[in-house]
Formats: sequence, structure tokens, C-alpha cells
Amino acid sequence: MKTLACVPCKGFAAGKGRLRARYSGREVGELGSAMLADVVGALVVSERVDATVVVTGDREVADTARGFGAAPILLDPDPGLNPAIESVGAEAIRDGFDAYLVILGDLPLLRARDVDAIVASGHRHPIVLVPSADGGTAALLRRPPRRIPACFGSGSAAAHADQARRAGLVPAGVPSIPAESCIDLDTPEDANRILELGHPCRTLELLRKFAV
Repeated sequence: MKTLACVPCKGFAAGKGRLRARYSGREVGELGSAMLADVVGALVVSERVDATVVVTGDREVADTARGFGAAPILLDPDPGLNPAIESVGAEAIRDGFDAYLVILGDLPLLRARDVDAIVASGHRHPIVLVPSADGGTAALLRRPPRRIPACFGSGSAAAHADQARRAGLVPAGVPSIPAESCIDLDTPEDANRILELGHPCRTLELLRKFAV
């Protein structure tokens, strides 16, 4: 199964307003870059992902993604999260990919073994859904790449599950993925949790630096 992984990323500080209760704008931007590096790092060393792209409307993100080993796809103007994801999904079909894995760029504790588990489940199930703690979608694998519509956003886990059922499918979960792998760094409380866990990653290094 030929699998394309995609990380959508608006901008390093975009959508992270709650983090500003503790961190400066510059620090939030640095954390965004570190999170992208951690996610892309897990994808590019995965044994089951054939190619990794970062889709964005931000040139800084595109340049940084290239440095981390992902192929940037710059969409200007930015069409929005789900249209951008679907645009890359259409390219995945044209390029002969069988499956399309979308993983959000703010999961610093994601590991390559988690990615491998998602793709392995995709060999058996056309839809693999990994919810985040807040009811969003941390990861979604579709086989073929546009099997159901992308519904990322608030409450998207339920929306993706509903779309799967409408298509006559039962979305598969991945019980082997630990809950901490799906922690998305959105709030100071999330930062505290990552600090407490102490799993090595670029984001943890920055959080420790900013805590001094």
C-alpha cells in the first residue's frame, strides 16, 4: 500500500492564542516550529509512509518543512484547512498513492511506531480515525485518498465517524497508540503535561528552556 502523509500547518503561531497566556508571541512561534519538526520527524522515519508533505499558505512554514525533510506544498492564497487537505488528496490520487494519512502538526509526542500502527491498520480498514482528547481528529487515514470528506475542526472526530458511516464503513481505531501521543499543544495545561511526561523531543527542550 503506497501511503502519502500530509501535515497541514497554517503558521507557527496561528490558532495558538491560549498559549499566549504563558508564552510570548515569539515563544509560541518557536514552539510551533518545534512541533512541526517533531511530527515530520516521526513521519519521515516511519517504515510505512512512502512520502511526507506539509501543506501551508505560509512561506516560512514551507521553507522550514523542507529543512525537516518534508516536501512543502504552498497554497497561495490559502484556501482553508479542509480544502487544502482535499487538494493534496486529489494530487495523491493522481500520483498513484493508495492511502492518504493526514496528521495535525501540533502532536509533539507522536512517534514513528504510532504512525506505523495507523498505516498498518489501514491495510485492513479503509478508514482509520485517531481522535484527540478534545474531540478533534489527531490523525485520519483514508484508502483511497478521498474515500470520505475531510472534516477537520471542532468536533471533527464525530464528523469523520459520521461520514464513514454514511459511506457504509466502520472507522477503525488504533488502541496501541498511547494517549500521550495524541496530546496537541494548545494550552498551558498541555505544556505542563508534556513537561511532566518528559518524553524527548524538540518541543520538550523548548518548554524546559522557556520555564527557566
